[in-house]
Amino acid sequence: MVNRGCGASFMNMFRCTSHPDKIVAMASILILGGVIPLGGALVAQYGFQLAPCHYCLLQRYPYILVIAMGVLLLCVRRMGTPWRLAVAFGICGLLATATLGILHSGIEMGLIAYTGGCVAASPTDGSIEALRAAIAAAPLVACDQAMAYFADLSMATWNVIWAAFVIFLIALQYRFERRRDANRS
Repeated sequence: MVNRGCGASFMNMFRCTSHPDKIVAMASILILGGVIPLGGALVAQYGFQLAPCHYCLLQRYPYILVIAMGVLLLCVRRMGTPWRLAVAFGICGLLATATLGILHSGIEMGLIAYTGGCVAASPTDGSIEALRAAIAAAPLVACDQAMAYFADLSMATWNVIWAAFVIFLIALQYRFERRRDANRS
C-alpha cells in the first residue's frame, strides 16, 4: 500500500511517514491544557460534591474548544495555515475561560455585584409543577462565595492562572516551532 501523505486514511494520521514530526508538543499542550482543568472540575463536582455555580459552569465550555483544537492539530500539517488557525482558536478559548474566571473572581471578592446563583436542571415534561420541583430540588450555589480554596486562592482564580500558564506554554512552543521551521529552510 502506498502512503499518499498523512491524510490517506485515519490510521495513517498517527503513522505519518511523509511528515514525521506532525504529532508535536503543541497538540499535547492544548489537549492537556483543556483536559486537566475539566477533569479537576468534574472530580470536585462529583467526587467531592461541590456543586458548581453559574460562572463555574460557564468557565468549562471554552475548554471544549481548546481540546478540539488540540485534536485538530493532530490532523493538519505542522505550521500550515490550518495549524496556525487551530492554535489561535485554542488561545481564544483559553482567553475566554480566563476572562470568565476574572469576572467570577471579581464576584467572589465583592468587586462586582451579582445576584444570581441557582443551578437547576430543566424539567423534561415542561409543566409548571415539574419546574417548581426542579427549582426546589436544585442546590443553591452562590457565585459570590467560593466553594473551595487552595493556597488561599479560589478555583476561579486558579482557572485564570492555569489559562495564563497554558497560553505561556503555547507561546514558548510556537517560538520553538518557528525557529525549528526556519532552521529547516
